[in-house]
Amino acid sequence: MSMLNKILFLVCLIWPANAFASEGKFTLVPQGGVVPFEATCFDTQATAKLLTWKEYLEQELNQKCLYEKRSMSLDYKLVIENIEITLDETRARTQIEIDTRDKELEELRNIIKKNKKLNIPAVIATAAAVGFGVGFGTYHFASK
Repeated sequence: MSMLNKILFLVCLIWPANAFASEGKFTLVPQGGVVPFEATCFDTQATAKLLTWKEYLEQELNQKCLYEKRSMSLDYKLVIENIEITLDETRARTQIEIDTRDKELEELRNIIKKNKKLNIPAVIATAAAVGFGVGFGTYHFASK
């Protein structure tokens, strides 16, 4: 089929004229044969393409749809995996911070427990020493 015939054929398919006709007729005509009606002739390959065009488009679009579906599915799977990795890292960092805080709190509680036991005698001794010092200093200053 020449290039001009292909272009005309595509134009006719894309930009159809208003045609009021029957379902159409199909007949095989031998080369140089005559048909009893006005007709447009196509070779075997063009006829096969016309007859299978709908199925071809359906399969092609189904494949494109499946490709896009797989592509989107893989993209979202990757996004979800990245979010899960970020979540796992955040959980690990948070757990480390919680463990560190718990250790610090336990150490502070131990220090407070030790200091409570040691503070009572130290406070009494310090108070007695300060009281004795103030009393002795007052006596010494008053006696001069």
